[in-house]
Amino acid sequence: MILRLRQEDRAAIFSAAARAFPEECCGLLAGPVPSDFGSPPAVLVPTETAPLENTWESSSRHNRFRLDGLALVRAERAFEARGLGILGVYHSHPSAPAWPSPFDLENAWPSYAYLIVSVREGSAVD
Repeated sequence: MILRLRQEDRAAIFSAAARAFPEECCGLLAGPVPSDFGSPPAVLVPTETAPLENTWESSSRHNRFRLDGLALVRAERAFEARGLGILGVYHSHPSAPAWPSPFDLENAWPSYAYLIVSVREGSAVD
């Protein structure tokens, strides 16, 4: 799949990641759901981002995130009311590369895009 992120959404995600440092931030990417969603040639073009609270226990938020189920359902309903769907999830890696960890890979939802932002010393860098 291909993820095409608008500059303003990239800036909003980088800003959220920097504010959350030294903890991980997390949120949703939403937009029109293409007919080939879930297949390799799918092109996902988010038109909105929705930051969500990282609800992982506070002692491990520096390397884990969890989306609150109720907040996720509320966001999904709000998107659906506007003809949009959840295309993916974003989160940050404080003081770590923008590469999925084994935990990230084990807990990823099928078909969704995953965007990871590396944050070094409080600045989103990758």
